[in-house]
Amino acid sequence: MSTDNREKILQAAFTVLSRMGYQNTSIKDIAEEAGVAQGLIHYYFKSKQQLVLAVLGEVCRVMKLYAVQGEAGARNAYDTFKTLLKDNRDTHALYLQLIAVGLHDKEVGAGVLNFLSEDRAHIEELARQVLAEREVDPAPARGIAGVIEAAVLGIMIQNLVDPTFNADEAVDALTAMSLSAVFNSVPAAQG
Repeated sequence: MSTDNREKILQAAFTVLSRMGYQNTSIKDIAEEAGVAQGLIHYYFKSKQQLVLAVLGEVCRVMKLYAVQGEAGARNAYDTFKTLLKDNRDTHALYLQLIAVGLHDKEVGAGVLNFLSEDRAHIEELARQVLAEREVDPAPARGIAGVIEAAVLGIMIQNLVDPTFNADEAVDALTAMSLSAVFNSVPAAQG
């Protein structure tokens, strides 16, 4: 079987899920959008949840914000987030919807938890690198990562529901606050 078919199915699932929502989307709807037989979808994905988790994986891949390391990487991640807020509204809306679905569907919830855990771990590592550059105690990195993850989700929600919300301003404030948390950390013990 062609990986093109799998990609076509994932794109169709993203489109239909974005348009109709998780509860209202059927495998039949996705098959029609992809122009394939329902059986082909079941060949690649044994259940709707597995298909949704594959879509979630693609959504999460698009949303990855970090490439460069250290303070430059942190600033780059925030700039990338600003662009994603403008260019990937459908992706963010679907991601937030799947978080809500994950509260009631254990299989989807496990996928959401996995992504959140991985994302926080990446943010924590980036925070540790920035703290190391500043030669300060890395202990706050985990807490900083949790706050940043929560703020990112909050900015995404506000950006989707409030047409007057200034996402760039919010991301700039988050950048300043998170880097300030690093700058105000206690220097590491010299030894």
